[in-house]
This record gives sequence, C-alpha cells and structure tokens, in this order.
Amino acid sequence: MATSPSSPAIRFLRWLAQAIATHRGWVLYPQLVLVALSVAYTVRHLEFHTDRSALVGGDKEYHRIYQEYKREFQVQDDLVVVVESEDMEKNRQFVERLGAKLESETNLFSGVMYKGDLRLLGSKALLFPPEAKLKDLLNTLKEYRPFLQEFSRATNLVSLFDLVNTKFRTAKREDDEQSRGLVKALPALRRIIDQATDALQREGNPPSPGINALFDGGREAEQAMYITFGNGRMYLVTAQARDRTVTPVAVRRLRALISETQTEVPGLNVGLTGEPVLEVDEMEQSQKDTTLASIVSLVLVALIFVYGYHSTGRPIKANLCLVAGLAYTMGYTTLTVGHLNVLTITFAPILIGLAIDFGVHLITRYEEELWHRKPEHYALEKAVVNTGVGIFTGAFTTAGAFFAMAFTDFDGIQEMGIICGGGLLVCLVPMMTLLPALLLGGRQNVLDYQLGPVLDRRAAKEVDQRARIENIWLRRPVTTLVVIAGISLLLVGPARKVGFDYNLLHMQSAGLPAVIFQDKLLHSSTKPVVYAVVTARSITEATNLLAHLTNLSTVASVDSLVGFLTEPAATKLDTLREIKALVGEIQFVPTDRAPVAVSDLNLSLFSLLGYARLAAEATRTNDATLHRSLTDLADAIIRLRGAMLMAGSHAVASRLAGFQQALFDDVRETFAAIRSQDASGPLTVEDLPAVLKRRFVSVQGAHALQVYPKKDVWERKEQEEFVAELRTVAPDVTGTPVQLLEYTTLLKQSYEEAALYSIAAIAVLILIHFRRLACVPLALLPVGLGWLWMVGTMGLTGVSFNPANIMTLPLIVGVGVTNGVHILNRFAEEKHPSILAKSTGKAVLVSGLTTIAGFGSLMLADHRGIRSLGFIMATGTATCMVVGLTALPAILNLLDRYGWMIKKTQRDNAQSTLGREEPR
Repeated sequence: MATSPSSPAIRFLRWLAQAIATHRGWVLYPQLVLVALSVAYTVRHLEFHTDRSALVGGDKEYHRIYQEYKREFQVQDDLVVVVESEDMEKNRQFVERLGAKLESETNLFSGVMYKGDLRLLGSKALLFPPEAKLKDLLNTLKEYRPFLQEFSRATNLVSLFDLVNTKFRTAKREDDEQSRGLVKALPALRRIIDQATDALQREGNPPSPGINALFDGGREAEQAMYITFGNGRMYLVTAQARDRTVTPVAVRRLRALISETQTEVPGLNVGLTGEPVLEVDEMEQSQKDTTLASIVSLVLVALIFVYGYHSTGRPIKANLCLVAGLAYTMGYTTLTVGHLNVLTITFAPILIGLAIDFGVHLITRYEEELWHRKPEHYALEKAVVNTGVGIFTGAFTTAGAFFAMAFTDFDGIQEMGIICGGGLLVCLVPMMTLLPALLLGGRQNVLDYQLGPVLDRRAAKEVDQRARIENIWLRRPVTTLVVIAGISLLLVGPARKVGFDYNLLHMQSAGLPAVIFQDKLLHSSTKPVVYAVVTARSITEATNLLAHLTNLSTVASVDSLVGFLTEPAATKLDTLREIKALVGEIQFVPTDRAPVAVSDLNLSLFSLLGYARLAAEATRTNDATLHRSLTDLADAIIRLRGAMLMAGSHAVASRLAGFQQALFDDVRETFAAIRSQDASGPLTVEDLPAVLKRRFVSVQGAHALQVYPKKDVWERKEQEEFVAELRTVAPDVTGTPVQLLEYTTLLKQSYEEAALYSIAAIAVLILIHFRRLACVPLALLPVGLGWLWMVGTMGLTGVSFNPANIMTLPLIVGVGVTNGVHILNRFAEEKHPSILAKSTGKAVLVSGLTTIAGFGSLMLADHRGIRSLGFIMATGTATCMVVGLTALPAILNLLDRYGWMIKKTQRDNAQSTLGREEPR
C-alpha cells in the first residue's frame, strides 16, 4: 500500500536519530561543556528582584502615578522594628539603644524615627503641638523651676546628689518653695537612680532617662514621646534603606543590630517587618521553598520512574538529562530576562514535572521495541520518530500555553511565560539528543534484547492487567461517558462556589517573623497601617482637598501638614515666648567627661539614703504619698549601691560615666533646643524638619495628604469602595490601597487572558499537527473536563484562587492538552482506541504521576500562595490525566465504530539503514 510522503518533522527526526546513533560523542561532550557554561553564566549574572512593584509594567497609568509620587516625594518604604513587652521601660531602653546605632550607620539607613525629639523637629518644633499642650509645658516648667535651677549647677552624678543632700539638710519643715521643689524632685531622682542601676547591669552605651525623667510625666507622657501601640506594650523604630539597591543588605544589618541590642536588653519580643522586609523575606522564603520543592520533585520523579519501569539505569539517565535541561534553562533565563522574582522563581519544580514527560514517553517506546527483539538503533529510531512527533507536538503546545502569557499586560506574567515556555523547549534539547545517546549505551540494552521474550511476557502481564482495567470503560463507552457527565454535573455546584481571594495577606508564610509582627501591628493599632495618597500642587488646593476628603464616608482620617501651615499661631507664639524666657533663666554648666569617682559617689549616695530614711520616718503618719516617694527613693539607692558593689570599681566608673554624660547632655541639649526655638512667626514650609518634609512636601512644593480608611482595605469590597470614593474627589489618588486594587485586578485579568491565548495557540498547533478540525476539541477534552473537576475539588476542599495560584489557568491548559495529543497520536498510528494497554498509556500514566510529583512538591512550601499553587496544579494534572485515559478513549471507541479515523501522516520508521544493524 502506498504511503504518504514524510513530513519535514518526520524527516528531521529520522535524521536526528541517525546522527545520534552514528556520532554519539558529538552529542555527549559538547553538552557537558554547555551545561558547565550555563551554570557559570547563571551564577555570575542572574539577579533576584524582591520589589513586587517591578512585576507591573511601567506603562500602566496607576503604576506610573505611584512611581511619580515616590520619585517626587523621595518615598522609601519603612523598615519597622517592633519591640514588645509589658515593661515600658525595657521597651524604651531598647528603642533608644537601637535608634542610636541606626543613626550612626548613615551608609545604610536614613529617616530613623523612634521618638518625638525637639532636636529632630527643628527650630519651630513647639508650634506642632496643640496650644493646650504648649500651655501644659509652660506650667510644668514653672512648677519644676526650683529643681531645674539646682540641676543646672550639677556637672556629674556626684555633684547632683551633693546638691540634693544640701537641700535635704537646709529644707525646713514648713511648706516653703524650697521644700516643695525638693518634694517635686523625688520621683525624678528615683528614676535617675534606677536608670543608673540599669546602666550598670547592661552592656552597651546606656541611653539617657529622657527629659520626662525630670518632670515625672508618667505613662501618658512616655507614650506621647515615643511611637507606641497597644497602650505602650509595643514600641516602634522605623528607618529606611539609604536607597532601594541596598535594601537586602540593610535588612540583614538591621537584624544583626537587633540581635546585638537584645543581648543588652534581654527579655523582649523583637521583630522586623515592613514592606521591604516582607519582600526580601518572601523572596528568600520562596527560594527555600522552590529549592526544597525542586529536590523533592527530582527524587519523587526518579522513584516513580524507577518503580514504573522496574529499573534504575534509564530513569537515572532521564533525570540527568532533566538536570542538564534545567541548567540550560537557568542560562536561558539569565540571558533573556536577567532576573527572577517571587512569581518566576517557581519555574524549576514546574519544569521538572513537565519536562520529564519527554523522557518517559521516549524510554517507554524504546523499551517496547527492544522487548520485541528489535535492534537498539532501530528501536531508538522508532522511539525518536514515532514518539518524538507526539513529544514535539506536546512540548510546543505546552510551550505555546506559556508563551501566550507574554501577550498579557502584566510584566511578571510575561516573564513567567518567557521563562517557562522557553525553558520547556530548552529542556527538549537534552531529552531528544543527550538521552537517546545515553540510551544506546549500557548493559541494559543487551539484557533487554537477550531477555526480550521474558520481559515481553512480563510486560504482557502488565499490559493485560491494564487492558482489563481499560476494558471497563472501552466496552461500555456510553456508560462511561454518562458516569463522567454525572460526575461533572455534581462538581458544577462546588465549582461555582470557588471565588478569587484578592487579599495578599492570605498568601504570606504564616510562620515568617516579618508576617507575625506585621499581623501584630495590624491587630493592635487603632489606626490603619495602610493609606492612600492624594497630592496637591498648592496650600489652597490641599486645604480644599482636605475638606472634601474628611467628609467621605469611607475615610477615617487624613494626615498632612496643611493644618500646621495654615492655623493662626498668634497665641501659640505668645506662649512660646514665655517658655523661651523661662528656659533662658536656666543655664547649664558643661558636663563632666571624666570617669565617675566611685568612692565619692558611694559617699554621696550613703548620705542621701540617710536623709531619705529620716524624712520617710518623719512623714510616716502625716503624709502617705510623700512617705511612699521617700521610701521608693531609699530602695532605689540601696539597689544602685548593691549594683556598684557587684560590678567592680572599674566597670562602675566607666559605665556610670557613660550614663551621666547621656543624662546631662540630653537635658542640656533639650533646653538649648527650647531656647533656640523661633518665635518670630508662624510655621512655614521652609521651617519643616527634613524627616516630615520628605513625607509630606515634595521638592517641587507639592503637598501629600495621607488618607486612612475606616474599614479593612485588605478585603476586596472595602478596598473597591474606598478607592472608588476617593477617585470622586481625586482621580489621581495613589498609595497602597490603589496599588493593591489595580495590581490584583490586572494580575487576574492577565492570567485569564493568558488562558484564552493558550487555548487559541494550542488549537492552532493541534490543527497543524493533525490537519483535522475535529482533533482540536478531542485534544482539548481532557483540559475542559479536567479543569471542571479541579475547580469542583477546590470547592469541596475550601480552596480559592488567589494571585499566586491563578497561574494554573494557562498552565492546566498546557499540561492537560499533552495527554490528548499523545492519545490521539497513538490512535492515528494504530487505528485503535486502546491506550492504557499500550506503551503510550503507560507513559501517559507515569508522566502524569511525575507531573503531579513536580507540582505537588510545591505543597511543602511555607508560602501559602505557592503551597496552594502546588495543590491546585497537582489536582488539575490528576483530573486531566483521569479524563484523558477514560473519557477520550471512550469517545474514540464510539467514533471508531462509525468509521471515523485520523489520517496517518507518517510512514513506518524502520525503513532506514539503522534497522538492519544488530545490537551489540
């Protein structure tokens, strides 16, 4: 019977088989060199990008607005240190010490904030508090003036306590100004002594007790001074990396500084969070997850292969070729894209599960021919050509599904498509060249030929078992299709319940420290931690916007500097002048820089202890509050003297010297800052401190208004309402809520588009390959029903789509259609619907299991998004495989009964000279 002429693909594959058989060395050694070069090139040039905003194309309007805002206001996301304990003083000690370290490392950090320091806020710092607070400060200074005047004469701790001792000696029992001043000073003295004790017991440079130590401002004043949450249970330190390029280094250094400070102030729960930290940690976690998944998937794939084929040699050879393909893919990725991100880093386990299929199908057909006692070169050519056609078609259709992602509007998805699509084709190279060359070598070929009848009988038993199973649906095709239709209908209900979870918080690694402390902040803060940003080009525009924004139903509050720049300041300025005049009367002497004279200090403390005890005894019956203050002071002195005795004279001298310098310098510099306050006029933009100006006023003079939502804008409905209402007032609004809304919307739409593009590209490739329109829906049948079963299973298990696992839409198209292509290819070759009983069916089964192993390994990930991706893809691969092995053969059986067939387009491939060679 005449045969049709060979297609170009057939001729190429036959030539390839002959070339490999004739020149094995030409295939083996150059690829070894190429693998080494690919690895070296990757190690040297591949980068890892942590910035999630880089996943979005810069041509998107919302993203362009956000980038312009960040450039104009020089915005850097905060690195946030969360310090947590029930002891406010420990919290304060930690943030003071850590803040000082960060301020000294200007090569990595900028914009360090942990307390409201007058020196940081500039020459008009006292125009920021409300007028009532300014009045309170004035009254406090008047009340504490006697003590402050005495304190200003002290140069060190010894002279300070000597002055206090003098006050005790000369104080009268009457209620005079001197006695009242001494009584007011008791809490301040106790706190100073307690802090001196603490400085002796801790390593590192001790911080100042703070100006509040002198005024006994209490818990409320302490919280007002520092950045606190949860009623003082959590203190924050915020900073920014000097620029985005050093963010990973800054994060690592900050963690080292936190660990160092924890040795100085132990017993605290301290963590680092913030958007840059989450990005860095998420990338590192993804690297660990995908590395583990890659190793596990390689091992599982090898075990499945070995178990399925009852040998180790060929499966190991296939895995080695797979590793070579991954090395090529890394080099290809480095050359074409240049970097990996949190999406594309998952490519390795995906390709492991997909690319091993090439080897499975090739080896299966090769072994089948050997067991029929065919020469190894003939068996190789039969496998390379006949099975190679299906391998190439499956590879190109799956790659086409990936490459379809490149037509979307989402840069991260485009890169994923380019890497996985190109990577699949790159992996095809060693599988179709290196693997055949390796298969021709080894003792297994001789054994297969010699034991061919035995192996064939054993294989026949396996085939018979699979055939009996397959006959269940092949003999009853109508019943089979009715059952499959019934299952599909039952899964429609659960499938309809599956939604899309837009909340990015639900994808994060639950056990990641940065995530844990992020959640602590979210749950403890009475104010949202994310906000939108509206910009105005003038004060007038900003004032008008502020009025409109505060009236919106979804807005909780608006932060800006507009109120400070426009409020009447006449009364504040009068109060400020009074404060300056009062503080001007208090002149501090220079601080003593010498080590503390331990014996003199011990003597002064001993005298002060005696005075305190005598005064406490005298007030025992007539003034309980004063008695308690004096008793507390005496107890504090005892603790300090005990600590001095335990520490040793040298440590006492040096550590207390550091403490007294911090204390006296802090007080002197704070009062100097008050004296230098500018009371000449109201606050202007030029007067703003750099740390605030950078956040709220751009270099071009634009004003930023930070708009906080009333509801949780991590949830989609609240997010949409908040952004939609803001856009009625300010169409160019930007910030995190807008980014979240547009980012997730674009990502979802892009993957949906990618799925449609994949189907279209695959349909065209199938039509070209089979040259028959009816083959397109047949090949896509496993995809359609498999996808329905997958989504139905998600509904039954409570799994939703999310921004990480939505990539399953185009992926499942490429994975599922491969089964259909191989099944139709074998049907075209043998004109019989039986598949499972053939080597092709076994290959489909084994390749399905290896693909499930590849994707299923991602379920080991801590990142919840990657874990859900692994679950969905493993489920989808399984359902597509089941449908492909049952529904499609059942349909082909019905069609075969009516005489429908696929025209055979290739000749018998055993006609070449290779077929006449005998095995070794």
